[in-house]
Amino acid sequence: MQATIIGVLRKNPGLTRAEIAEAIELPKMTIANGLEKLIDAGLIIADPPREVAVRGQRIRYSVDDARVTEMVMRLEQVLGEF
Repeated sequence: MQATIIGVLRKNPGLTRAEIAEAIELPKMTIANGLEKLIDAGLIIADPPREVAVRGQRIRYSVDDARVTEMVMRLEQVLGEF
């Protein structure tokens, strides 16, 4: 699911949790859990950041392209060793 979220946000940066849930056709709570994991991994950027967001405020998400590219390159290196 996290890969799907990244794919949706790469094509449509700045979506809210509800918009992502609608695009993927999954519950908002499921998307929220996936987004938290991606933020913790540094692959997704929240605007405003969750530390300053006010309850009820719309948060827009985008992909940290540099971090995702770095992760993909590392994965390719590891898989290339097999």
